[in-house]
Amino acid sequence: MRISGQRVLVLALALAATVALLTVAVVLGRPLAGWFAGAAIGVLVALLLTEHLALMSAWRQLAREHHDTGALQGRLDAAAATSGGWLYTLDTNSRFVYSSDASMDCLGFLPEELLGTEASALLSPDELGLIESRLGHPPQGVNTLVVRGRHRNGEDRWLECSIAAVVDATTKAPIGWTGTARLLTNAKHPGIFREIHRRDVTEILRTEQLIIAFQPIIDLTTGFVIGVEALSRFPSRPAATPDVLFAEAANAGLGPDLELLAIRRALEEARVLDSSLHVAVNVSPTVLASPSLIDALLASGMDLARVIVEITEHASVVDYTVLEHPRKRLRDLGVRLAIDDAGSGYASLRHIVALAPDVIKIDRALVTDLNCDRARRALVGAVVSFANEIGATTVIGEGVETQAELDALIALGVDAAQGYFIGRPTPSPSEWLHWDSSSAVSG
Repeated sequence: MRISGQRVLVLALALAATVALLTVAVVLGRPLAGWFAGAAIGVLVALLLTEHLALMSAWRQLAREHHDTGALQGRLDAAAATSGGWLYTLDTNSRFVYSSDASMDCLGFLPEELLGTEASALLSPDELGLIESRLGHPPQGVNTLVVRGRHRNGEDRWLECSIAAVVDATTKAPIGWTGTARLLTNAKHPGIFREIHRRDVTEILRTEQLIIAFQPIIDLTTGFVIGVEALSRFPSRPAATPDVLFAEAANAGLGPDLELLAIRRALEEARVLDSSLHVAVNVSPTVLASPSLIDALLASGMDLARVIVEITEHASVVDYTVLEHPRKRLRDLGVRLAIDDAGSGYASLRHIVALAPDVIKIDRALVTDLNCDRARRALVGAVVSFANEIGATTVIGEGVETQAELDALIALGVDAAQGYFIGRPTPSPSEWLHWDSSSAVSG
């Protein structure tokens, strides 16, 4: 599109020679000089014509490229406006060169924010290997797969993506990729999510990627540690809370398997705790009714009088009679029964009435701002009175985050408490070793 330096030099020399020879021809009038002048003029004209044609060709090519780019952009924008999905184009380094506005709906990013960004930056880290194994590198043909994306707020978002290579028309070499994506939701795509959850939970069960964090529970009379609650952590899914993972396992039909893995791991880790501390593990009514729970408890080798089985409030029970035999068997083994999250819903009250627990744990929703809320104080007082009436030995307040909330629990006659104000859950055995029934939580 521009005249090269070499061509400029040739043109300049031809012009100089032409001027010199014309001058000689005029001054001397010699035919030979005139012939050379004519030749030089011819070369100059030829070079100028060649350069003109090259310049015109370049401008035509530029016009075509501009037209093609504009037409492509128009087609992309038109497709984006009518598809309802996210359209994108990547270069050979998998960086975005085009994104439709639907990127905001899918992952919370504006199209202009994505330009130049590697696609891998929008995926959960554990997805990268899976994608390459499914697509190949570079991907061949048109491929469709489901991937876990990372929203700008840190949450996982599932996307169904189709991607195909874009090739050079002449060389057939890949020059990038283009594709579409749509956001998947459990409500609209339950079958897809069931398979996703089954894949994820199966991998956790296979590798046993589960870490136990113990949270201390203190006696509100002495201030000393009397026990711990075992909480699960999943390093392969750091952005997801344990509740989410257990819900996904239940959706995939693997809920009991994951619960039992967590119980076995908790009882294994509890061996390093002081023998005076009790250990609380969470179970659903389904696992409570399963013989596998008794098997796991017996296989642990622990003194089962130290074990408290917490039944979550969130799980409903259709027929409590199926729990009567396993409840009696647990009591015969010395295991205590607790109702978790009491006061957060109707299910907890049914659990308490039907199962007559040894321990009632007051939900954090009632503990938060307990010191300045009369209604909450009335409800907590009622739970304490009710526990005394049915013979429950211990009432524990959960989710304590301030000294004022702790003081309010003490004033209402609550026996024990746990929460971030008292001690955060920790997976560190070196911290567990400082806990016993004759000392308060340190640090």
